[in-house]
Amino acid sequence: MTISVGQVLDFLTAPVGELDGTVDTLKSGSRDEAVRGISVAFTATYDVIRRAVASGSNLIIVHEPTYFNHLDETDWLSGDPVYERKQSLIASSGVSIFRLHDYIHEYKPDGIVEGMLSALGWEAYADPDEPTLLTLPQDAGRTVRSIAEEAKRKLGIASVQVAGNPELPVARFGLAVGAPGGRAQMAYLREKDIDLLIAGETNEWETNEYVRDAMDMGLSKAMIILGHQKSEEAGMRTVVKLLRDAFPALPVELLEIPSALRRI
Repeated sequence: MTISVGQVLDFLTAPVGELDGTVDTLKSGSRDEAVRGISVAFTATYDVIRRAVASGSNLIIVHEPTYFNHLDETDWLSGDPVYERKQSLIASSGVSIFRLHDYIHEYKPDGIVEGMLSALGWEAYADPDEPTLLTLPQDAGRTVRSIAEEAKRKLGIASVQVAGNPELPVARFGLAVGAPGGRAQMAYLREKDIDLLIAGETNEWETNEYVRDAMDMGLSKAMIILGHQKSEEAGMRTVVKLLRDAFPALPVELLEIPSALRRI
């Protein structure tokens, strides 16, 4: 049976229903195209597109923008050589690219958070009603440093950034994937009675400085910054599982990529 791009997208958005003003749109291709294979990735980098096409996929499901800005606006990129070359590859390959950002965060539970907890092996720590709030066993003896090392190992991260005391004992912590913004991060630290917030990324003058001031006041607050990609990429495994279960005849792969930033 032929499965169209539109059928796959309708399946992925059905759990939520129609969202107004969403960025989750088809960035290239057609809903009517028959799907030969699906590649799932954090974002449609030039390399991801090449790898997907080489594997036989003609539908790429991504979490973040294709064209370097949240709304995937392209007018400002006209004539840019990087944009033009990427667009040429997309056009010549005929690949369809769909962004799944708003919808997956509206899944119950949040699909990205669910995938991240699974990858980290922290499901048992998560509050059933608020999965981003985690409580460790009383005798766990965990610190900011030990949690950072575990996250690095399980997510394949060479290094993370830490604000606050790395040796701070941790009993409760929060998982703030992606980039919800400094105010949301600080509100979580303030309102949830947590010792540690694990974040995707920050503006350096915002939550970082809040944690520094809290530490200077003798308050038990710390933050681990994983990087935006590594705080959400494993969450896209949720999409892989859903698609494999729903469309067993279609090949579905997860294309992981190195972080764009590295420390040297």
